[in-house]
Amino acid sequence: MNCKLIGQFVQHLEVTLEPGEDFYAEKGSVIYYEAGIEKELSFNGSGLGRILGAKLSGESLFILRLFNVSNIARKVAIGSRFGLLPVKLNGESMICHRGVYVGSNNRIDVTTKLSISGLVGGMGLFLQKIQGNSTVFLDTKGTPITIALRPGESIEVDENHIIALQGISEGQMQSNWSLGNLFGGEGLSMMRVHGPGTVYLSPSKFMDLVQQQ
Repeated sequence: MNCKLIGQFVQHLEVTLEPGEDFYAEKGSVIYYEAGIEKELSFNGSGLGRILGAKLSGESLFILRLFNVSNIARKVAIGSRFGLLPVKLNGESMICHRGVYVGSNNRIDVTTKLSISGLVGGMGLFLQKIQGNSTVFLDTKGTPITIALRPGESIEVDENHIIALQGISEGQMQSNWSLGNLFGGEGLSMMRVHGPGTVYLSPSKFMDLVQQQ
């Protein structure tokens, strides 16, 4: 499988699938696919709680599997709202803003996470939790900023710019309330994130993108 990001301001993902290979995508994200590609829509989880959680976190109730049934390589194009951020997961989980999952080269688990820290910090009460072994493609508004925090290091960020937190637990997130933040234009609180772990940020305010859903 070959995955290639194409474009500058608005990017899309071109996936070349060899015979027998498959790719998973958010419902509604497909731009086109060549003859020989078939698709299968499956329910992303089960139960009433799963349905309510998906609605609150902004994730789709369904996931689309695209697979190559031909005997030659075939292409699939996956679209984003603005840009795409590839993140490699090796069995670990990451906390994301709701609705950022676009696609992955393996089936992964996208669930709803109830986060008090996210609520207090401004990211929202219901976030997405993504877990599995795959390269995951996330929506971003502009060229993403990646910050790798070592143990003992921390940063304060405007929560409206956070795309995802990889390898960072709930206990490593805390809200920093300050009237100075409000008067400075960042809002009443900033999110303080402690290492170790990786922080992915959008250069433009991410909540503007999320509210369009």
